[in-house]
Amino acid sequence: MKTLSNKILAVIGTIALALESVYPCAMFTLGEKDLVLFANNEDYIKPGYVWFTPSKDGRYGRINFGFRDWFAQGSMNEEGLCFDAAVTVEIPYEPEPDKKSIKNLIDKIMDECATVEEAKAYFEEYHCSHLSGSQFMFADRHGMSMVVSWLPDRGVILAEREGAFQLITNSRNEASGFRCERFVLAERELTSGKKLSLDLARNTLAAIHQEGEQAFTTYSNIFDPVNRKVYVYNIANYEEVIEFDLREELARGKHSAALADLFESDRTVSDIRDVPVRQFETEVSLDPSLLQRYAGEYVTDTPPAVLEFKVDENGLAISSGEGKPAHLYPESDESFRIREGGQITFDVAEDGSVRGFTLHRFGDHSAKRKGPLLE
Repeated sequence: MKTLSNKILAVIGTIALALESVYPCAMFTLGEKDLVLFANNEDYIKPGYVWFTPSKDGRYGRINFGFRDWFAQGSMNEEGLCFDAAVTVEIPYEPEPDKKSIKNLIDKIMDECATVEEAKAYFEEYHCSHLSGSQFMFADRHGMSMVVSWLPDRGVILAEREGAFQLITNSRNEASGFRCERFVLAERELTSGKKLSLDLARNTLAAIHQEGEQAFTTYSNIFDPVNRKVYVYNIANYEEVIEFDLREELARGKHSAALADLFESDRTVSDIRDVPVRQFETEVSLDPSLLQRYAGEYVTDTPPAVLEFKVDENGLAISSGEGKPAHLYPESDESFRIREGGQITFDVAEDGSVRGFTLHRFGDHSAKRKGPLLE
């Protein structure tokens, strides 16, 4: 069994590898009184498409976004129910014996459900094998939203929004406290005190859009389920927007378009793909005295391991007595990212004393500060 010190060393350089195997996306919902917005960055390697499917045989009409395979990556139906998905690291999905099987549960939900509450009931009745490698976000015109994910030890998890917004990227929020840089930047923007608005949603999407050949933001969309409006931006150009009125579009019958054909800008995929991979800067400045309070030794219970934090010319460093130390930079007063890969949150008491820390990686691994009771 690896000690926590070895886990710290093993995490270095592996966070990025884990995320390189997926195509990142980011999405969030905002809700306040009569304002409900569902915003999404679709990060992939192909240009986007939009298509409209009118109601038929009891199925709700809807707008769909995705690619040339016509598999909906995100949708809003005429009742205002919205969804989108974020790819996650693949884990084996284990069907529950008392649930029904269906080819595409998400399509069924969007065809037949008008609210998040109705969608929840479908997840309780049917299997959703797509949860092995993705998580879903839903929102409705009443302001309710939820994230749907799956973990082997917990099954399907239906996490409702708490507060003014709900945010996901490509880590299962329920599995660990780990948050990627895009999550950190989006959360800062959404908690900045700015008025919840279409501008806030657009600016947040712009702040975390991706560039480079590994995956780029091929399109962004903001659903307004209250008014059945959709705002669309193509290949990370947030200066030009097209607006769809869902009711008007459905009245036109079934139709589709390549998103690139709908915009006046001459911006092309190569403008965002054939450039260096975009790097996200999340570091904040802290008073040196705050760094110093984290210096010291920390220990795990099972198995026992001792790790030491020191402040040096490069900031805060962690070592296990084996190999070179790893350096961290602050993302807040209490949360730090390991430069070589990984994330740590310190447990700080109300009086400012530091009781321990948690390493976020494939779950959460905790350590206590070494003191008189732990000598």
